[in-house]
Parts: sequence; structure tokens; C-alpha cells
Amino acid sequence: MYYSDIVGQDETKKSLINAVKNDNVSHCYIFEGPKDMGKYDLSLVFAQSLFCENFNSEPCNTCGDCIKVNSMNHPDLHIINFEEKTIKREDIDILIESIYKKPYEAKKKVYIIKNSHDMTLQAANTFLKTLEEPPKDSVIILLTNNINLLLPTIVSRCQVIKFKDINQNEIRKFLINKYNIDEVKAFITAYYSKGILNKAVNIATGKDNILEKRKEIIELFDNIIKSDSEIIFECENYFEEQKDNIDKILEIMMLWIRDVAFIKNNMGNLIINKDFTELANKHAMGMKVNDVDELIDYLQSVSENIKNNVNYKLTIDRMLFKIQEVFKIW
Repeated sequence: MYYSDIVGQDETKKSLINAVKNDNVSHCYIFEGPKDMGKYDLSLVFAQSLFCENFNSEPCNTCGDCIKVNSMNHPDLHIINFEEKTIKREDIDILIESIYKKPYEAKKKVYIIKNSHDMTLQAANTFLKTLEEPPKDSVIILLTNNINLLLPTIVSRCQVIKFKDINQNEIRKFLINKYNIDEVKAFITAYYSKGILNKAVNIATGKDNILEKRKEIIELFDNIIKSDSEIIFECENYFEEQKDNIDKILEIMMLWIRDVAFIKNNMGNLIINKDFTELANKHAMGMKVNDVDELIDYLQSVSENIKNNVNYKLTIDRMLFKIQEVFKIW
């Protein structure tokens, strides 16, 4: 692997590269960021950099150490909690037994702990003792979605690297070049990925069905505003079945209303759901512009009301009637 294979995180990559080149590597790092942000992939490239016999800003990918890392067969690379389950005291005991032994082949050993926040309290306290007197020939990388779930005493002994959302344009270009998808789909995918590259890849390859869900909700919205009030009661079963996904449904509805409002105000170039432009134009014809902001505020309050255990069925019914008020029934 190469650092250039990983989209975004340019400042972090530069910092890690310089640390290797200047022999200024910390004994323990914390990589913090949302799931699927690329923390694991970057930790592997960093480990490979530490092993590489010919490192020069990038691993050479031709030496024996690089080949073994790429095939996940390097004896000095240890992945802890690969299955991302609870990390128990016994797991840390095994790590400690290994960490105080000399490397088998390389100058250093690297330990990557996935979902490090899933350590039990016993495991965390045992691990802390290792950080108090870390071996000089070992580098530990803790991966976590939320640093606040780690013991403060662990955090204080590590170098923290926070992963940032990736620019949507970077994701869009990556999808076009890597997966050969068209400009419109790349644009939409990048938006719905929310700056998380692996999520964008999963959307593009069909492993994440958010775009199909979006299509379903937009078509439902279309059906609601084209029908009379009886459709409200026909939709009740759908919303009951989708109760656990209501926040996602509301988010997509609000984005759709925003797109329609942009078209109504001759700003169609700003819409996100570009593949539904024709339908958005039809909806714009019946939209009452002055009521749009109020409708979006209302949808936001729906989410809060549901969290506060307000009657779910009644809340949904009122929301759907409100939507019909803002969009003229054809």
C-alpha cells in the first residue's frame, strides 16, 4: 500500500511520513475518527513504513517486509481485536507477553488495536501499565471512534491524531477515477457519504443502500403530494415499519424539500439529487415558497418529538398533512 492510495488526511499523512524519516516515532498513537474514515488503512501503511527497507516518503512495496505486510503475514505486525468485539483482560495479557519480546525480523513491532474503546475496565488498566514503561522497539496504534471512551490516563500517554472529514470534491474525483462512475452519481454519492471515504465506496459498489432508500423516500413523497388525504392513512404501515430509520427518512425529506426550493427560486445548480431534477421541477410548480422554512423547521421538531416519546402515529400523520399543505395536490 501507499499513502497516496488513501484519500484525504493529507496533514496526518505528512506528519507520519516525517516521523518515520526523522526517526521521531511515538511509542503510542491514537487515531480518532468516525467509522470507515480510513483509520485502519492508514495505520497499516504507517506500520509498513516502519518495516520498509527502502522507505522514502512512501513504502517501496517491493522489499520482503512490504510484501509480507501487504499479504498480512509480517511476524512483527499484530492486529488486536480484528473482529471488533469486546477486548478482555486476557487479550491484553497476550499483547503484553508479546510486546516485551524482541522483534522477529524488523527493527520494531507494531500493534494495531481496532475499536480500542471496547476494552473492559480490567483490560484498560492492564494496558495502562504497558504504556507507563513502553518498550522502545514497539509502536502501538489505538483506533477509536470516540476518544472520550478511553481512559484519560491512556489518552495522556499517547499522541492523538484526529481524522477529518474528506472534501466532497476529493471523494467525487476518487470515485470517478477508481470506479469509473459518471459525474452525477459520483456527486450524489460523495454528498451522501458525509465525508467518509469507505462509506462512499460502499455506496458506489452497492454495499450501502442509502441511494436506493433515498429513491424510495422521494417516490413516497411524490405519492403523498399527488394524492388526497386518504394516502396519509395508507402510509401509516410504512412509517411504523421504518420507525427505527425515521431520522434518516426525515433527513432525506428535508434535503428533497431544499432541492425543490432551490429550483423554485431558479437556483437549480445547487440541488443535490440531480438525478431527480425532472421530478423536482414538477414539485416546484406546486410548492408554496413562503411556507418552506416553516415546513423544514416542523420536520426537525418531529425528530425531537419522537425522541421525547410523543405519540408516534399522531406525529407522523400531522407531518404528512403538513407536507400536503405546502405542496398543492395535483
